Amino acid sequence: MHLFVNERRIKIMELLDRKTSVTVSELMKLFGVSIETVRRDLEYLENQQVLRRVHGGAVSNQKMKHFANLESRMSENRELKRQLAGIAIRFIRENDTIALDTGSTAMELVPLLKENFRRLTVITNSPEVFGALSDAEGFELIQIGGQYLREEKAFYGHMALDAVKRLHFSKAFVFPSAVSLRHGVGVFVHELFDIQRAYIQQADEVFMLADSSKFEISAAIRLCDLSPSHTIITDRELPEDVYALYKKNAINIINE
Repeated sequence: MHLFVNERRIKIMELLDRKTSVTVSELMKLFGVSIETVRRDLEYLENQQVLRRVHGGAVSNQKMKHFANLESRMSENRELKRQLAGIAIRFIRENDTIALDTGSTAMELVPLLKENFRRLTVITNSPEVFGALSDAEGFELIQIGGQYLREEKAFYGHMALDAVKRLHFSKAFVFPSAVSLRHGVGVFVHELFDIQRAYIQQADEVFMLADSSKFEISAAIRLCDLSPSHTIITDRELPEDVYALYKKNAINIINE
């Protein structure tokens, strides 16, 4: 495809509008141009604040994700969340001590914990998670209490934060609202931010579960940077080019 420079750059913008990320190799093949030409195009568009270059390609300057309430999220993308839970369960071992964040994805993980394990210690600020696990006789449960946030059915505040900081656990499972190479890991509920940060800080291993609809968008609050030491778990619907970009940027991402 032979295009003039402005036509190429418009085409790149159109691609980013449709799929939020592009790879250098994809653009070289599409336009039949050299790697240097593609890099110049991406550098120009980055200077125009259309995109941000990352290793191996570029991501769009994303729009902020709309935040739905918990009741809506419980029925949203349930099959994808079940995929995440099915992957996450592989990283848990009998007798582990784990921390579980709150939210709709947590409730997809709970039945798998009961089916696959006889003895676990589970720490959570979610009374929903606590209640669903309360009949698992071999489980030791630690309910993090404090102020109650009705909209999210979760405890938060100084008392909850102090309790988490007194604990140590092998694995933390956190459920963010957005994941982005440009903006890191994002959430919307500021009341729960400190608890989620503490889960990350007090764990030996951190697992972020985010379905494919949460990638390359931004949320109101930056929870943390994307780190090679964290494991990002997503589903098979994540576009291959996005998966490849995360791998090229040394992000430990799993979708199968």
